Amino acid sequence: MEHQELERLVHVLAPRLRTFRAVAQGEHVTQAADELGLPQPTVSRSLARLQEELGVELLERTGRGVRLTRAGRVLLPHVRRALDVLGEGVAELMDASSGQVGLTFLPTLGAEVVPSLIREFRAAHPDVRFTLIQDVWVTAVRHLRDGSVDLALTSPLPSEPGLRSRVLHTQPLRLVVPDHHRLAGRRRVRFEVVADEDLIALKPGRGIRHLTDELCHRAGFIPRVAFEGDDTATARGLVAAGLGISVLPAQPHGALPGTAELVIADPGAYRSVGVVWRTAQYEPPAVASFRSFVLSEGPRLVAEGLGRA
Repeated sequence: MEHQELERLVHVLAPRLRTFRAVAQGEHVTQAADELGLPQPTVSRSLARLQEELGVELLERTGRGVRLTRAGRVLLPHVRRALDVLGEGVAELMDASSGQVGLTFLPTLGAEVVPSLIREFRAAHPDVRFTLIQDVWVTAVRHLRDGSVDLALTSPLPSEPGLRSRVLHTQPLRLVVPDHHRLAGRRRVRFEVVADEDLIALKPGRGIRHLTDELCHRAGFIPRVAFEGDDTATARGLVAAGLGISVLPAQPHGALPGTAELVIADPGAYRSVGVVWRTAQYEPPAVASFRSFVLSEGPRLVAEGLGRA
């Protein structure tokens, strides 16, 4: 945003404070009026009203000029800070090259995907700041609903009024079993065949747990959960130890030693990773710019990041 336009908007929002700052800096009403582009009587009236509302004298005459009183010297640094902060707020409302983006994302996207997205975006927008929250699926969506963040990178994608989403990448889910399991030699199975198996699951609220529960429901059984963990690495390790089976995203470089990965033949055996945002709300330019970047470059960067995981 041009400096002159920013100053104009600040003047609209806080004209008396800006007038006081201009007079205090130059210690001359006429010079301040010229700087502000206002008639000198208008500046004098604005100062008089400000002092009347505050109940103290901020300026005193010294011949042809003015100087700050003790009260004016106390107030001036606070006025400067207030106008600077107000200017930053106006710039954030109007300017895509600065501002702040609130982003929540899944733990599995924190090592590669999110750093890559932010690094490439900030190469072109270095002044945009990010507020980041790493959280599980159900909490990430809650942050988005209540306005704590602007965007969510999550899975599965919610389908509800007030939210929009776009799939960036789809990962197949695999049935992960110990390498000595009765099913380990098979390539493809129906999910109903593991109805009596001990399940190594992620904790409720995790996106993969939600997808696993959906697979169980459609296959017609209630899972026998032997363990609920926080992350996929722990689940894979416990499967390798022979403690049960699990439903997890396919490993890009092959199954973990001690395990086998089987294709699940049932519908819905995949997870869609995507971006979610609120509709029918004001969207700061920096947020709109980052969302556009994610929609454009996200499919490539998410696939690359998860492929290296």
